[in-house]
Amino acid sequence: MPHLPRLSDLLTTANLSCGVGSVLLASQGQLTWACWLVFTGALFDVFDGLAARALGGGSPLGAQLDSLADMVTFGVAPGMIAHQVITMAGAWYWTEGPLDPGSVAMICAIIIPIASAWRLAKFNLDTRQTDSFLGLPTPANGLFWASLGIGFEQWATERSSMILHPTILLFHPWVLAGCAVVLCLLMRSELPLPSLKFKALTWTGNEVMFLLLGIGIVLVVLYGILAVPLILVLYLLSPLWGRLFPKT
Repeated sequence: MPHLPRLSDLLTTANLSCGVGSVLLASQGQLTWACWLVFTGALFDVFDGLAARALGGGSPLGAQLDSLADMVTFGVAPGMIAHQVITMAGAWYWTEGPLDPGSVAMICAIIIPIASAWRLAKFNLDTRQTDSFLGLPTPANGLFWASLGIGFEQWATERSSMILHPTILLFHPWVLAGCAVVLCLLMRSELPLPSLKFKALTWTGNEVMFLLLGIGIVLVVLYGILAVPLILVLYLLSPLWGRLFPKT
C-alpha cells in the first residue's frame, strides 16, 4: 500500500503547480498573474523547507522533487516572463538592428531555463553549499523576473509618474537582455552568497541577514514590488560589504 505523501512534499507540489500555472498564463499574455504565481511558488518553497526540518529532515525523494519544482517555477516560468517583457519593451524602444525583439526575447527565454537547470544540477551534487550558496540561487533569479513583469505592467500605464524610479532603465530591451545574460552567468558562477537562513536570533553571526531584511523592508515600502531588483543587487554585493563584520 503506498505511503501518504509528506507535508513537505505536498508543499513542493504546490510550488510546482504555481510554476506550471505561471507558464500557462505567461503564454496567454496574462503577465501579472503569471508573475504573482512565481511569488506564490516562492512562499511554498520556503514552507516546504520549514516543514521538512520540522519533521526531522527531508527525504531523497523530496530533494529531487524540490529541484524539479524549482526548475519549473524559477527556471521555465521566468524564461517565459522574460520573453513577454522583452517583447513588449521592444515595442516601445526598439530601433533597427541585426536582431529583432522577438529573436532576443526567444534567446533569453531559452538561456534562462538552461542556466537554471545547470545551477540546480550542480547544487544537488555540491556538498559545499550546505550553509551558503556558490552562485546565484534560482529563486532569486525567478523573483527578479517576476518583479520586473509586474513592474513593467505598472510602468506601461504610469510612465510619467515613474520617470525617476531607480529601476526605470531596466525596461529597455537591451538592458533586459543584458540582465538575462548576467544572471545566467551568476547562476553558473562560484560567487559566495549567504543562504538567507538565520543561524540564531542574535545580531552576531547574522549581521548580513538582518541588514538585508531591514533595508529590504525599507525598499519595499518605498518602491513596492520593484524593490526586488534593488534587493537582489544588495544581495549580490553582500560578499563585499559583509566583510565589514568579523567572522564568528
